[in-house]
Amino acid sequence: MRILLITAYYPPCDYGWGYMRVCEQVADGLHHLGHEIAILTSVYRHGEEFKPYPVYRSLHIDPDWVLRKPAAWQFFVGRKSRERQDSVHLHRVIDEMKPDVIFIWHAHGLSRAMLQEAEGLAGVKTVYYFANYLPEMPDEYVEYWRDVPQSLPIRLLKGALAKIALPILAREGKPIRLQYPHSISVSHYVRQRLLAQNLIAPDAVVIPNGVDLTIFKTTVPHPIANGDVLKCVVAGRVAEEKGIHTLLIAFGLLRQQRQLKQIHLNIIGDGPEAYKAKLIQMITEYDLHDFVSFQEPVSIQQMPEVYNQHDILFLPSEWHEPLSCTMLEGMASGLLVIGTTTGGSGEALFDEKTGLVSDAGDPQSLADKIVTALNNPHQVQTLAQAGRQEVNDRFNIQGSIERIEAYLLALVNGEGVD
Repeated sequence: MRILLITAYYPPCDYGWGYMRVCEQVADGLHHLGHEIAILTSVYRHGEEFKPYPVYRSLHIDPDWVLRKPAAWQFFVGRKSRERQDSVHLHRVIDEMKPDVIFIWHAHGLSRAMLQEAEGLAGVKTVYYFANYLPEMPDEYVEYWRDVPQSLPIRLLKGALAKIALPILAREGKPIRLQYPHSISVSHYVRQRLLAQNLIAPDAVVIPNGVDLTIFKTTVPHPIANGDVLKCVVAGRVAEEKGIHTLLIAFGLLRQQRQLKQIHLNIIGDGPEAYKAKLIQMITEYDLHDFVSFQEPVSIQQMPEVYNQHDILFLPSEWHEPLSCTMLEGMASGLLVIGTTTGGSGEALFDEKTGLVSDAGDPQSLADKIVTALNNPHQVQTLAQAGRQEVNDRFNIQGSIERIEAYLLALVNGEGVD
């Protein structure tokens, strides 16, 4: 089977985060199973190319937030030319490879016109993998021009330009309505959410993203005794929707009640400066300097070591996580996960079975779960072991690759898919 994967970012690359990493694991796994693989991705590369299959780095991200040029400038200067170039790149790779399947993995920021052309190719199956809510998102520029800035001067300027830009997009037939003829969702939550809006076909399937258990694994756990400091971590994007502020409020409540002891939290990651400043202010306000530390982001390769240096992973997300890679990695590494079950997270995290569950945006609920962990060190280990077994049984990357292979083969062979 010849499979062309299209994705916004591909390793070695500093962008794309967990989505990119799972894409690479699936591509490597399918190649190992004997399939012909090629990758069509954006121009970004940070490091040496080392893959045994071709990686074409020619697509544009539009608008590209990495560039220093404002999105408005990118819209009016060269946008249509970039869109045409991406179409040319697509057809050039297709003519060279003649794929049986175009597997569109991470499409946010890629040309919708190019994706529409991919969907319309005769004799080629087009499959999307949804670990986000791409079908709900309008064309990136439509979203940009409709967004209203808080600053009055910028709002007035952007509003004037939007009166020009939005009619241009309308004349171009934007936003483009993609068909998403075949799709795999990362969780039942994502599939049901998209199906309820008639955005994907009813035969869409669920195949969770998996964890490479040869990389994310626990060392021999040391017993946690009463009096040991519980080492806790939050890892990933430091942003409002991740609910880290709720975690700090929970720490603050416990601090006021004199229940905050024998625990330390490391916040590892990066995000908007205004939000990070808010968190730093909260640490001062609640007198948490002895209990909370910030650390710079670390590479993907360093994350197994990070997990093995901690006992608890917090996942206080307040948005609908499709299915958190960080949560699954932490569970695989033998950490107790204390988190919310918004979105698809509740398909792996079960209260007092595979972890501890708090209510999203509720600091008292989260504080109660922290007290449970502080007062029951044996339960911390018991639940951590159950979480690790859950990932081993249901979220192993090898199992995900084999299910994806079976699904793609069934499509190519014209068989029904489950």
